Amino acid sequence: FHKGSRGKAVVSTQSTGEQLYAFIQDLCKQNLGENGARYFPFALGLFTTIGFCNVTNLLPYVEMPTQIIGCTVAMSTTLIAGLTIKCIAKHKLDFASFFFPSGAPVGLAPLLVPVETISFFSRAISLGVRLGANLTAGHMILHIISDFGAQMLASGSVAGGIGGVFCTAALFPICILEMAVAVVQAYVFCMLTTMYLNDAHHLH
Repeated sequence: FHKGSRGKAVVSTQSTGEQLYAFIQDLCKQNLGENGARYFPFALGLFTTIGFCNVTNLLPYVEMPTQIIGCTVAMSTTLIAGLTIKCIAKHKLDFASFFFPSGAPVGLAPLLVPVETISFFSRAISLGVRLGANLTAGHMILHIISDFGAQMLASGSVAGGIGGVFCTAALFPICILEMAVAVVQAYVFCMLTTMYLNDAHHLH
């Protein structure tokens, strides 16, 4: 019985790993085309690392880097800086087309160039803030509900006890939702990064 259970666990783990492998592989193919296989190890490592940190953040008294907005912004800034350097190295002066789309009237340059410049470099901030803010918001909701429930239970009244039980029961579905958000945010971060990689290759 023990060997059979162990065998099933191994098969289940292997199946999950294969599904994750295929999932990230498809993501790279969709967003990077022919360059997908080249960047697959990077995308897989990025997704699993962020996903692991996000889910681990849900454990009591555990604080991983993805919960700290400063860390997530530093990570996204480093990624965008690396992509920018790679893009400049590959396309040289053509890199400037990011800030002035081809075919646009020259007279609109004073308006388009600042807007496109801000749009390009804001990626570094938005990518990290989106990850950190979503996780922080979920943790704040859990903290507020659990604290409120504890105070109601400590009140000693019947109404407080009933309210405290409801608050405690509400934590379970919220935790399930938070686990889903943790995985989705890892996927969104990975997806946007591969899209930015594609932009760096093709100057979109």
